[in-house]
Amino acid sequence: MSGLPSLPPVSSLKSLEDFTKAVGVLFEPAPPLAKALFDAHKNKEMKSYREIIGEAKARIAKMGPEAKLEVINAHPRIGVKDSKKLSKFSKIEQGIKDDKPPSAEEQKVLDAFQELNAAYEKKFGFKFIIFVNGRPKKDLLPIGKKRMSSKRSDELSRGIQAMLDIALDRLSKIQIQSR
Repeated sequence: MSGLPSLPPVSSLKSLEDFTKAVGVLFEPAPPLAKALFDAHKNKEMKSYREIIGEAKARIAKMGPEAKLEVINAHPRIGVKDSKKLSKFSKIEQGIKDDKPPSAEEQKVLDAFQELNAAYEKKFGFKFIIFVNGRPKKDLLPIGKKRMSSKRSDELSRGIQAMLDIALDRLSKIQIQSR
């Protein structure tokens, strides 16, 4: 995929700043996650981004509630109208083209997502996260509505798992720079 960011080799990630940038590409900017991964890397150097994603799962599981919320809320809302707030990956994943305004039908879906996002965040206290995986937004709306009847703990687990799935998918599309 052209225009996507690349990542440096894991062996070159020597500072918290390096980890923050790399984690931001895979997971969106999430300082508590970057710090936890950097601390893990200092104790036992990780050799691959796949290993970093695996470590992210373990580290997120050990985080307190506030840190987990900061990590999950680092992800953008699905169906946002202001694409300037989205990373290159999020734009591609959500099918947003900066030069093309949404059609009337797409606008209805975006409006419905704004309502869903507001209701979801009010109920659960964090953003609705789903692995889009190329599906049209209109197909995701019923899933989001159904998830409104879930328990908060289940939704937090689903959101975190979606973030991990998204990171793995992004990793599969990214070029790792050579030394």
